[in-house]
Amino acid sequence: MQNGKNLYILSGTDAFTRGELDNVALTEHGVCLEQAAGRHVLYGCYTSQPVNLPAFDRLVMSWNAETPPGTVVEAQARVRVGDGWSGWMSFGKWSPYIRRASITGDESQPVFTWRNVLHIARGKATQAQLRIYLYTEDERLTPRVWLLAASVRPVGGQPAPAQPYSRQLHLPAYSQKQRDPHLRDGMSTPVTLASLLNRWGQDVLPEELAQAMFDWGDEDTGTRNFSFAAALAGCYGYRAYLAYLEPEELWQRIKQGDSVGVFLRYAATEEEAAASGRALLPGSFESVEAQLMALRGFEVSEQGVQVLVNDSLAPTNAEAERAYPAEAFWQAYQGLALVIPGRQKGRGEGCPHRRHARLRPLEQVGAYMFQSDGGEDLPLPEDFAGTLACAVADGAVHATAAHKTFRFLQPTAAGGVQLPPELFAAKGRITVYAIDPDGCALVGDVNLPG
Repeated sequence: MQNGKNLYILSGTDAFTRGELDNVALTEHGVCLEQAAGRHVLYGCYTSQPVNLPAFDRLVMSWNAETPPGTVVEAQARVRVGDGWSGWMSFGKWSPYIRRASITGDESQPVFTWRNVLHIARGKATQAQLRIYLYTEDERLTPRVWLLAASVRPVGGQPAPAQPYSRQLHLPAYSQKQRDPHLRDGMSTPVTLASLLNRWGQDVLPEELAQAMFDWGDEDTGTRNFSFAAALAGCYGYRAYLAYLEPEELWQRIKQGDSVGVFLRYAATEEEAAASGRALLPGSFESVEAQLMALRGFEVSEQGVQVLVNDSLAPTNAEAERAYPAEAFWQAYQGLALVIPGRQKGRGEGCPHRRHARLRPLEQVGAYMFQSDGGEDLPLPEDFAGTLACAVADGAVHATAAHKTFRFLQPTAAGGVQLPPELFAAKGRITVYAIDPDGCALVGDVNLPG
């Protein structure tokens, strides 16, 4: 179904009936792989009808799907420029349980993908067509696709100015400066996504999201793949999509209570603005080429309109809630938003999960080994590439687990956990998280006598 002049969303069984089904079947709310003699076929494809859109030069795709381990989906799009169609462009195979990678195209071509955005380098596109492949390695399992969407950036025209009134959403605020040192520099997207999801009661750590959405096709900015962020929100059972939104449209999303992340590019000082050509965002913490922020709302007063955000570049969680002048904010806003209207009932069972385990003390002081309830040791692999962290109970009541103070650790040579020496004399409970590259985590507690 068509949703807005430059946004196309397929969601629900009726919407998917209007496309071509090749080895896929309609299911409740979406599509899955067909079955033959009680077994799912190994692959299939759903293709939408061509969609008329305003002339555009960029396109982003979103999908929400359940992908159990051993299953994968791959979204693709093609666009019509002039009298001809481009080739099909892949946005990368997706599942939290694989080594995910976006595909960077040839920038010399008239149409190419770069960092999961489809660019029309020459001419303007006026139509798009979407398709999504479903794969399984296990005939007993199938991925299920609930939502397939595309949004385009129109060429020309002036955006309608926003006319907001005061409206504030309550979103937990986090600083990426306090997160895993191996990820923190480019971590605005998972930190923002944690804010948008935890607002609905999810209580997930930014590191769990960062590991599960990491884009190995772009390791320099691996946690900035917005399509993968929307897909991961879908894994947790949320309706999520990317959209090019004008200021007035963005305001309407806040008015109706949606969780929204906004894509910004800006300079923090006048000198950096002059040198880089980026918009100046007064009062911001540092200049950035690309930053996602959680939008909390708008505040209208006699002094003007302030845009309320959670700025993850703040030194601490407590300083992350910020208000920026609307005029400067709209100059920094790049027109692209991640929209999460809320959770879908009965979904999210296949998301990356936490498994609670024991922590067995080892001979070395402060060293522990994860252990199953049955007494089996669960050593971390030698090449452990996830996040190992601990949080000390400090007697304070925290709104979410991500608000706790974390220390980030390294595994021992034997695959155990070594706590920092300064904690040995502490009193209370320490919770240890070992987060795999698929976002799944082992979680155990150590009670320190002091």
